[in-house]
Amino acid sequence: MVKLLPLVVFDMDGTIIQSNIDYFGTRQKIWEILKDTVSKNHYEKIVGSPRSIIELVDLIERNDKTNTKVKQAWGIIEKSEKEGYEDARVDDDVYETLEFLKAKEYTLTIFTNNSRNLTNYGLEKFKLQKYFDFVLTRDEVKNTKPHPEGLETTMKRFSAQNNNVVFVGDSWIDAETAVNAKVKFIYFGSKGAPGTRRKVIKPDYTVEFMKDLIPIVEKLK
Repeated sequence: MVKLLPLVVFDMDGTIIQSNIDYFGTRQKIWEILKDTVSKNHYEKIVGSPRSIIELVDLIERNDKTNTKVKQAWGIIEKSEKEGYEDARVDDDVYETLEFLKAKEYTLTIFTNNSRNLTNYGLEKFKLQKYFDFVLTRDEVKNTKPHPEGLETTMKRFSAQNNNVVFVGDSWIDAETAVNAKVKFIYFGSKGAPGTRRKVIKPDYTVEFMKDLIPIVEKLK
């Protein structure tokens, strides 16, 4: 029986593209908006809890009767994302790795919590579109990371089974997404895998440089 090639799903920001998005500062601003949106008791129960920026925005949306607070939150996020991509970069070995995997006919996709506009901008700016068979952003899913919807949607599109999928990412959100989707997780980073803020996760593999991904994916064939 012919063994199918692995489906390789990449996070984008911090993995394929290195930007300077101020996630910490953005998260703090979103917390402040949430503080003014929910009751004092509710806020005190959840303040500092491990939630992604988009999860915080979802909380704002559910409690924002005027719809002004959620618009304010999205405005902050979009401004931060745009500013963070003004001096973004792609490392040389990212191109080398994608070229190699594409030549080997692996299915390469992206699942990102970034917006469609920012994702398209980044892929076009760095001429990355040709490498990916499918790109999924926060704008096309009901539930963003760490919910498994995006990975499940991607697997369904390519008729891929969980044991034949790897997700490459640089954050606890990516790690938790992989676990929730029951797929292998490859942590991309140099400071040690962050696991997750909500559960202990040991990545299946860790790579400091993108080119180190090649022997791992080849071994999974």
